[in-house]
Amino acid sequence: MKALYISLTAITLIVSACNNRKPSDELLNKKAAIPASFHFDSAGLKVITSSINKKNRTMSTLYGNDLALKTAVSGSEDYPAGENLTLVTWKQQDDDSWFGARIPGDLESVEVIKTTNSTEGMGITVINYQKFEGHELVINPDTLHQQERIKHIFAQKPSVMP
Repeated sequence: MKALYISLTAITLIVSACNNRKPSDELLNKKAAIPASFHFDSAGLKVITSSINKKNRTMSTLYGNDLALKTAVSGSEDYPAGENLTLVTWKQQDDDSWFGARIPGDLESVEVIKTTNSTEGMGITVINYQKFEGHELVINPDTLHQQERIKHIFAQKPSVMP
């Protein structure tokens, strides 16, 4: 009887050890990762809001430093010097793990807004905007739609957070 219990326990352990799970490094969405050379992780940014554009099949997350988050939550339209807002946009892709779900795919762009004080010291805040495109985050020198994009990013309402 003791041999039977040992055999059943061994068989149970062997069968439970067999699975078709992918290793954890295969579960990482490397297509959506922001390159380490961009130093995104060290910026200390927090999520302000996220959005989905069904027409363009993209999804975006707006990140900001503590000052930008505080300004967004207060609803103020005064943008003090020292804000750092970063809008990351990805193409959507189907999620292999969940039927009907979509997850971030290829990195499309990263738009960065930083506010600084004017060099003249007149209490004027200067808004610096940069757009980086593609997985390698190559800077886009085109300034044609900058004001529209700045207005769009500043108009984002923060998500309700506990």
